[in-house]
Amino acid sequence: MISTISGGPTTAETSNNSIKHYVCSTYAHQVFSTEQGRLPKTSKLGWASITFCDEEERGVILPHYDPLIIRACIYNFDVGHILVDTGSSISVMFADAFRELQVPAHLLDRSITPLVSFSGDVVQPLGSIHLPISISSTPQQATVTTPFLIVDCPTAYNIILGCPALAQMKVFISTHMLLLKFPTHHGMGKVRGDQLGARSCYASVVKSTNRQNRGEALAVTNALAPP
Repeated sequence: MISTISGGPTTAETSNNSIKHYVCSTYAHQVFSTEQGRLPKTSKLGWASITFCDEEERGVILPHYDPLIIRACIYNFDVGHILVDTGSSISVMFADAFRELQVPAHLLDRSITPLVSFSGDVVQPLGSIHLPISISSTPQQATVTTPFLIVDCPTAYNIILGCPALAQMKVFISTHMLLLKFPTHHGMGKVRGDQLGARSCYASVVKSTNRQNRGEALAVTNALAPP
C-alpha cells in the first residue's frame, strides 16, 4: 500500500532544471510578497468566506482518527471509497476501479514517471489519463478535469485524490469534522466524509496485512522445518 505519494506528472515536470525552477519560483514569490506587502493579482471566483462551526460536528463519531473518504462522480460513474490525501502530489486510480469505468485502455498515456512511497518503494504506474470528476450535487457542485495515475496494486480504496485535484477545486478540509468545503458560483459546496466507509477500509487493510504476515511466517516456518 502506498501511504504518502510523490512523483508522477506534476507542474514541476521531471528534469533537474524544471524541478529547480519549481522550487525557486516559490522562493521568489515569497520574497516578492514580503517586499511589496501584497500578493500578485490573480483572478477571483467571487466567493464568500468559508468557515466551520460546532454544529457541523453532528453525525460524526468523536473522538476519531478516521481519514476523509468521499464519493464522487467520475467519468459519469458514481465512485466511492475515495481517499482525500493532501500529502499526495498526484491523484491515483487503482486498476480495478479504472476497469469498472470502462475507459478505453488506448487512451492511457504510458510515458510517465514512477511513484515513490514514503518508505522509498518505487511503483511503476500502468499509465496516466485526464478524467472529469464532480463532487457534491448541483447547484453547489465542483467539476474539474484532472490527471490520474493508474496503478495496479492491492488496496482498500478505489482512488487517492491528491493535491492537484484538491487545488483545482479550491477545497478546505476539516479532518476533525470529516468535512470538505469549496467555493462555487452558487454558494459554498460541501461533502461529508463517509466515516463508516473509512473504518471499513481500515479493517480491510488490517485484515489483508495480517493475512500477509501469517503467510510470510508460515513460509519461514516451512523453510526452517527439517526434511
